[in-house]
Amino acid sequence: MGDCSEISAPAPAPAPASEHDVPDDLLELAFLRLPSSLHLIRAASTCKRWRRIIAHGAFLRRFRSLRASPLVAGHYRVDERKQGSCPPGCNPVFFLSPTADTVDLRPQHFSLDFLPSRDGGSWDIADSRGGLLLLNECTEEDGEETPPLFHDLIVCEPLTRRSRVIPPPTWLHDSLFCSAFLLDGDADDTGERVSLSNFRIIVALVLNGIARACVFTSGTGNDSGWRTPPVTADSLVRPQDRPYFEGHVAEFAYWSTIENEIIAFDRDTSKFSCSLFPDDTWYCRLKFVGCDGGKVRIVRLDVGYLKVFIQAEGGDEWVLEKCIKLQQLVREVHDQDDGELQATMLTKIVSVAEGSVLLCTDKGVGLVSVDLATMEFKRVVLDKDKYHGPAYMYQLPWPPTIRACLP
Repeated sequence: MGDCSEISAPAPAPAPASEHDVPDDLLELAFLRLPSSLHLIRAASTCKRWRRIIAHGAFLRRFRSLRASPLVAGHYRVDERKQGSCPPGCNPVFFLSPTADTVDLRPQHFSLDFLPSRDGGSWDIADSRGGLLLLNECTEEDGEETPPLFHDLIVCEPLTRRSRVIPPPTWLHDSLFCSAFLLDGDADDTGERVSLSNFRIIVALVLNGIARACVFTSGTGNDSGWRTPPVTADSLVRPQDRPYFEGHVAEFAYWSTIENEIIAFDRDTSKFSCSLFPDDTWYCRLKFVGCDGGKVRIVRLDVGYLKVFIQAEGGDEWVLEKCIKLQQLVREVHDQDDGELQATMLTKIVSVAEGSVLLCTDKGVGLVSVDLATMEFKRVVLDKDKYHGPAYMYQLPWPPTIRACLP
């Protein structure tokens, strides 16, 4: 046998790699690929280290810049008032989006039962934006006979069950309340422009016979609180009668009066304008619809007729553009029909897409779609469970609520 030389023991096998060996910057890149804030919350619940990375303001700002459209969790559906100056917002019920990844969420997570009670009144949805809802207080006295006055507003975040009551300023207590709209604030350190501490509200009202706007800004700076922008000569509007809310298109909200006035409000500039409608608007059903090129059309269901109006070039008057008998419409879709469609069933107009409307029953069952540019009619598939009515989109709040261990 040869010399017995010393034989060294084999080197120990390296320890298996774990998630603790992955640098923070690589984890950030992985987290940035997550599809929504809901997935961020799930990842942040894994461990303190992941929670610390995800909750950092710089990471949230980067994630936000890559996700321009937050996850739509669902919609609040509401009953539609028959008449009234305020937008419809009664009896809100939440419905989860069927296409969103909301496996960990349930409709009861978005209940509004945490809102403070109001004796003899209720909170009605006025607007939604991001993860916030804006509601206005309605009392028993606010009705068809008594115009609604400016009462308390409330901004809430249903998913976290937080809310903030905003009373009107004393100098506007006796003003006629028309509508309230929720707008973005300034971008915060996470890139978000609307949150429970960062928002604006514009209220459209009538004070001493003049249509006015009142703006509330959240925060603690010099610009926070209520202010009333000055009324300029081109925005001086004196409604001859109580305005009735008719809907909104893009940044414009519209009302009508029994004096054949159409009042428009630009939420970007807080300015009002007034135009004339050729037909009697009392008790008629109007729908404002956005069309190609920024045009706006008014669709009206008259007795036995469908009428379409457009504003005259360079004028303040709405002119009749198209008119068709409902009976003729029914005949034109006869080949697509199941034989049960009657003109008397077409009692409600719903705007479902740019440049078109849906004619429905009183219960919101869709029957016929109408392209306003071509006046092409199509029988829609009868689906009594399909909802065609007022709805307010709700997105998951941003930034997500994460209890993090930050350095």
